[in-house]
Amino acid sequence: MDPYYLTLVLYLILIYWFIVVVLDRKGILERYNISAYGPILMIRTLRGQDFLDSMAKGEQRKRFWRIYANIGTVLVLIAMVFMVVLVVSSVYLTFLMQPEPTELNEPRNLLLIPVLNEFIPMCAWIGFVVALVVHEFSHAILSVVERIKIKSMGLLVLVVPIGAFAEPDSEQLFGKKEEKGKNKAEYPLEPDKDTEDGKSKKIATSRERTRILSAGVTSNFCVALIAFVLFFGILFSIQPVSDTVLYVYDVAEGSQAEKYGIAPETFITKIDGSKTMGVEGMNLVLKERRETSLTVLDKTSKEREILVIDGTEREGVAIVRVEGGTPAAKAGMNDGMFIIRMDNRSITGHNDFHEFMNHTLPGQEIEVQTGEETFIVNLAKSPYYANRGYLGIGIANNPLGMTVVDFSITGYLHYLRGVSHSLLVLSPRGWLMLTIMPFGTLDQGGFSTFNPLLSHFYEPVGMASLFGESIFFIADILFWIGWINFYVGLFNCLPAIPLDGGYVFREMLNSVLGVGIKDKKKKEKVSMAIVSIVAVLILIAIVFMIVSPYVFRFFAAG
Repeated sequence: MDPYYLTLVLYLILIYWFIVVVLDRKGILERYNISAYGPILMIRTLRGQDFLDSMAKGEQRKRFWRIYANIGTVLVLIAMVFMVVLVVSSVYLTFLMQPEPTELNEPRNLLLIPVLNEFIPMCAWIGFVVALVVHEFSHAILSVVERIKIKSMGLLVLVVPIGAFAEPDSEQLFGKKEEKGKNKAEYPLEPDKDTEDGKSKKIATSRERTRILSAGVTSNFCVALIAFVLFFGILFSIQPVSDTVLYVYDVAEGSQAEKYGIAPETFITKIDGSKTMGVEGMNLVLKERRETSLTVLDKTSKEREILVIDGTEREGVAIVRVEGGTPAAKAGMNDGMFIIRMDNRSITGHNDFHEFMNHTLPGQEIEVQTGEETFIVNLAKSPYYANRGYLGIGIANNPLGMTVVDFSITGYLHYLRGVSHSLLVLSPRGWLMLTIMPFGTLDQGGFSTFNPLLSHFYEPVGMASLFGESIFFIADILFWIGWINFYVGLFNCLPAIPLDGGYVFREMLNSVLGVGIKDKKKKEKVSMAIVSIVAVLILIAIVFMIVSPYVFRFFAAG
């Protein structure tokens, strides 16, 4: 996000917070049943109770919702295992690969807040609200089915809605209540026993509790499934308007490309008014012609013409990127340098560089000359090729000092359609691909939206043509409804309280421990201790994955 807009958003939040504080002190919020927790408002309401009662009215409907939640419990357990394996494997890979910090590690990108998170567009707000409402509504309706009182429902608001909640009676749901005269002292209540006031109060059984807790995740998965079916249906109703274009993957610092305003993740759609002829064809045109016109389409869908005069970059090959902790970084090489010689071999372009590196070995010492500086580098073992040396840099493959790849518009559409096949055969790899899709670049198979960029390269056919260009907006909305519901469902399946998965995990542990531990209080203490330990380990693992790239870079620099 542009620093100007980020500052503006922060000022708006501060002004909003000031207004909330004033209204709270004057008692206006309390008058409307609104509670303030810092800048976050909890807006409670009893409206909707009649609707919940009507949805759960009758034995057939109750039977349906119970079957629905029972199926959901199985899904929660499968997703729980998937998430635990994913967290453990991610920690292992982080240790193994020791990645550099990227945009994903920035604090603002750790939150699923559209626009604030640079990977999540504004249209994702619809998916965000749908996920929250569906999740909490499902908890509420299963509570009614199991005769658990709903105290209130409502929204959590921080300028805009950031959450939703249904507030079941905790005494009925968990069988715990506060003892008079003590601060939050809890003790178990037996199902359907008389309470202190002599009135019978329904207490949920373990099975009922599990159904209620699983319902929210189940509905998130169901909504995700429906949204993805419609989204992939649209993918089979569009076709590419051309075959390939050029995609700018990276740009060297201080290069001609940077001076012309060409940025990474930009498309070059035409060269001298004609369709692009591939990377090598473009390089040949730039070398042979003194003036070349490039038609560039940037990430904001702004198309412009760039007149390149004398498109041959300076001598050698430009370094686009130096990876931290690699031999090149340790030797002192930096982005934007130009390699002109390696040992006794002259380097005139990317082909010379790759040919030289293909004949190197791990541990080999080489001499790299960049203009007036010469570096002695001890090569590491390549993580990509066996018995090959590794320098740790990315180089330009274009005379303007940028890395350009052929982007197949047809191939990309086939790839997106192929994801649906992976999901249909229940491939874990397909579900993992779907989870990380918004965070990858286009050349890596990433997808965020068709608008405003990709819609230039496709057109609707058949019945979809009736919607015109709006079909791409519909596809974007469906993708984000599906993705956020899927992500929220998966995250809630982690076996860590206060997530739904944590409570389900505890209920499951209670059942297992009940075989060997007959004392109820002891069993609950043991299960709670195990759940707490697992929750702490998961939290440590997540924090480790977030901060470890900075830690690795610090030690590498040291």
